[in-house]
Amino acid sequence: MEAVEDATTLEAAIGWLADTILANLPDGGKLDSWIRQAGLGNDIGKLKAEVEAVEMVSSAVQGRAAGNKPLARSLAAVKELLYDADDAVDELDCYRLQQHQLQPGNFGLRQ
Repeated sequence: MEAVEDATTLEAAIGWLADTILANLPDGGKLDSWIRQAGLGNDIGKLKAEVEAVEMVSSAVQGRAAGNKPLARSLAAVKELLYDADDAVDELDCYRLQQHQLQPGNFGLRQ
């Protein structure tokens, strides 16, 4: 990492990513149902808990990363991990959609 991002930008990005991940994993949604059928319910539950914990810690340190390079580096690492988690959630939804399309009787798809 060449330079540590601005602390305010890091905090905002972490909050946005956490909100995005949690919004894409609503209880009772199509993705939630598919995840449970795929046997990943416990893993996604753990992911949600970790993202919620990140939100809480991020809120607790808000404004403290300015001038604190170790904290800013840690926040930058957390941000990258949240991007990875967001990508994983997107990939799960993509697999769900692919599986749905491959089911017989779905419009314009192979049977």
